[in-house]
Amino acid sequence: MEQRLFRLLCALLAAFAAANGARMALDPLGWFASIPELALTGAANPHFIRDVGTAYLASAAGLALAAFRPAAGFGALLVAAIFMAGHGIGHLVDIAEGCAARPGGTALDWFGVIVPGAITAALCLWSLRFRPS
Repeated sequence: MEQRLFRLLCALLAAFAAANGARMALDPLGWFASIPELALTGAANPHFIRDVGTAYLASAAGLALAAFRPAAGFGALLVAAIFMAGHGIGHLVDIAEGCAARPGGTALDWFGVIVPGAITAALCLWSLRFRPS
């Protein structure tokens, strides 16, 4: 049961990261325009948006690997967590320094970046339970 929940969470987060990353990579200006709060952070930079989209796609690959092979997931999840959790920490720093799109952050900050980053980091640690002894 525990491994099924782990795999489900990895798969759901992989789907989220893949969808977000693909949209960012394939339609950076459309992605930017679809999130009104982003305009408060400055002008769109298509190259930078594609770069971040690529990091989301790489994270999705690591999460998907862990979903299909939990025993081999730690390394892939570690790489995914470096980006996903690091990105979330960056948003927390922006909120703390008062340079987020809104005071206290937006729902996008929390549910689109910070929470997925925290979950990815937790999955990375959780994956240690499935490594062969």
